[in-house]
Amino acid sequence: MVKEEQMEPEFEEEEIEEEIREARKAKAGRKKKKKSTRPKGGEPSQPSTIFYLHSLLLFGGRLLSGVLDFYNNLFDLSPRDKTKIYRNISAHYAKKGMHEKGLHYLKEWTRLDPSNPDSHYQLGIALAESGNLKSAISVFNKTLKLKPDHKGAMYRKSRVYLKLKDYKGATEGLEQLLKLVPDNPKAHYLLGIAYDRMDEIDKAVQAIKKAVELDPEEIKYHQHLGFLYERKEDHKQAAKCFSRVMELEREQDEEEY
Repeated sequence: MVKEEQMEPEFEEEEIEEEIREARKAKAGRKKKKKSTRPKGGEPSQPSTIFYLHSLLLFGGRLLSGVLDFYNNLFDLSPRDKTKIYRNISAHYAKKGMHEKGLHYLKEWTRLDPSNPDSHYQLGIALAESGNLKSAISVFNKTLKLKPDHKGAMYRKSRVYLKLKDYKGATEGLEQLLKLVPDNPKAHYLLGIAYDRMDEIDKAVQAIKKAVELDPEEIKYHQHLGFLYERKEDHKQAAKCFSRVMELEREQDEEEY
């Protein structure tokens, strides 16, 4: 079950611009006084917390270029700093489900940090959610080249193969994944769907039965298993599945009141 993400507080663009103006004034004042930009300890000035919050909370990208240029001049941002910025902005958009808006920042993240499998993985997710399925497959392959046992990439890649109706590719990926995580109900369920689409009903039943065994409270597992039994004309087993679906739905309704 996906945990609900806590949303960050939103700042108005006017507040951001005002703080930038104040920072510019402070910088100009420091130049006039010809004071060193280094603190007494000799360490270079680092980006502030406000800077990262701004980067995280920008909407629509209208302020991004100006903010980054300004702070880059003020703090002499390193590639590592910029990587964090692009990662945080893309994560912010992902939490809001705004994957298309996050694509630009994810591409910048992968450009600055090409050896990081997670940057490619997150880009693959955004591409898949935006409907760029073949591009997503390519990026997930890059993730797996960097980290062959990346379980998330295996699972997401298999989901994309299902959408592309490449059921053979989906089953191969999921079987490989289940060697690493044999107790993952979602992977068993997805494997069952892939076998179902290939009309391999017996294999589909076995896969979804395993998903039910691992997560007996998930309604859709029982429901899909019931449909599979109907296709096998095993009406007794199908009835048991659908009865369990109704029991779980009643339990959920009672919990809401």
